[in-house]
Amino acid sequence: MTAPPPLMPAHWHCYRWTGERRTLDDESARRPPHMVVRDISAQEWKQIAAGSPAFMASEVPPLEVPHWLLRPARMIKATFEAPDRASAWYKRQVSEVSPAFAAHHDKDPSRQAEWFATADGRLRWGGDVVGGWYLRGTGFASVQVVACSPNRIRPTIPCPMH
Repeated sequence: MTAPPPLMPAHWHCYRWTGERRTLDDESARRPPHMVVRDISAQEWKQIAAGSPAFMASEVPPLEVPHWLLRPARMIKATFEAPDRASAWYKRQVSEVSPAFAAHHDKDPSRQAEWFATADGRLRWGGDVVGGWYLRGTGFASVQVVACSPNRIRPTIPCPMH
């Protein structure tokens, strides 16, 4: 007997952060206080998040992508039910920040077209999309689209908008 296909997420939440590399390198605010390696209940996720005010207040991308969903809804930049709309948001954000990319090869339109095609495919099967780039000077930009209700990696994390 084969397992049923995973459920498609009800929607995707979009996040963008631009800041100093040294802020990104400080991992203490990027992880909840407990390492979780198994599925736990939505209530347990809420308790873990509540036990880490620094993690909840930080707008720096978490170490594990689905952990964005533990943070307050005010950190969400956009929400889309259709994967093509979430993909279009991702493309706009990356295109907006790309002139500041530190690496010349990351500015290459054919390279970016590959990223966008990969993002389209991943969103169509219900996954997350993550991008992060060093910027000229000491900056870093992160653009992330996170599947919600459910997330394939952490299906029991509750939606921040419920």
